[in-house]
Amino acid sequence: MELTVAEELLLLGRGPDGRSTMSGLVATRGVAGALLIELALRERVIVRDGKLLAAKDDTGGPADPELDALYEQIRDGRPRSPKRWVQKAESRRVNARVLAGLAAKGVLRAEPHRVLGLFPSTRWTGQDPALADGIRGHLTAVVQGESPNARDVALIALVDACGLAKKLFPTVDAHTRKARIKELSQAQWGAAAVRDAVVAVRAGVAAAIASASSASSGG
Repeated sequence: MELTVAEELLLLGRGPDGRSTMSGLVATRGVAGALLIELALRERVIVRDGKLLAAKDDTGGPADPELDALYEQIRDGRPRSPKRWVQKAESRRVNARVLAGLAAKGVLRAEPHRVLGLFPSTRWTGQDPALADGIRGHLTAVVQGESPNARDVALIALVDACGLAKKLFPTVDAHTRKARIKELSQAQWGAAAVRDAVVAVRAGVAAAIASASSASSGG
């Protein structure tokens, strides 16, 4: 089953009880970054002079409403930095639609529940644990030295920006994990334009999350 980067991020960022292991802000900004990274991998956006731009020759790829809507915003809007696009594109509604898409694919199951016994909410539990385990196992192998493809590197960069690397790769010691992720970010994988866009978006996600954390702590 082929999943988008955003779907993989939300799948990897859930515990066995269906709860997100990411804070709400990290999840929304992470998914926004994942959508931008997906557009970069599909060569629909590029980075030039520090700004994220729509590619002139848009091949589109498989139809996806979230990707298409974001691409149109970038195409019709003024040039912005990847960090600004992460902040502009984040939305709980978008995350909910991505989760609903995973449910439609049979990957997750929506379970109504009430927070504190009062407020209606939804838990998204895994219907196919082997799928998430397979993705996690493959990424762990890459962090341990297996050769990656462009999507592997992009997803590892994103989970690192979202602070999930330690949780996802607990069997890899911290020094090895950090060194390998840095090595992957600097490696010559994929087309140069795609690589540059993914690296820039990853930095934008990390900066957007850090700036929000600093603001909330009064720093």
